[in-house]
Amino acid sequence: MTEPWETELNRGDIYLVDFNPAKGKEIGKLRPAIIMSAYEDNEILDTIIVIPLSTVIEKDAKPYRVHIAKREKLLKDSDACINEIRALSKTRAKQKIANLTQDELETIQKCLCEIILQ
Repeated sequence: MTEPWETELNRGDIYLVDFNPAKGKEIGKLRPAIIMSAYEDNEILDTIIVIPLSTVIEKDAKPYRVHIAKREKLLKDSDACINEIRALSKTRAKQKIANLTQDELETIQKCLCEIILQ
């Protein structure tokens, strides 16, 4: 059987990702996350860069959170927690459940740049 990390992991894919063990206030448990690293990097590196999603919705929280509506196998409306971006082993990616739209991906990238370049 092919493991998820042995298939294509593309920027903008939403996967179920195992964030355990978490420490302190880090986001933990098995939860959806957006793949932010590029396909080419995902092919050669053992890690992926992800932004976790949370079903705790915070209104008007940009640039730290971006709303993502439920779709495909993403069963609940969620917030992309931009400030929780992490590099994780590809083995933590379990199952692809959805994709971002190009507009959502661009919004998240802009918010990430805003946080980093403040």
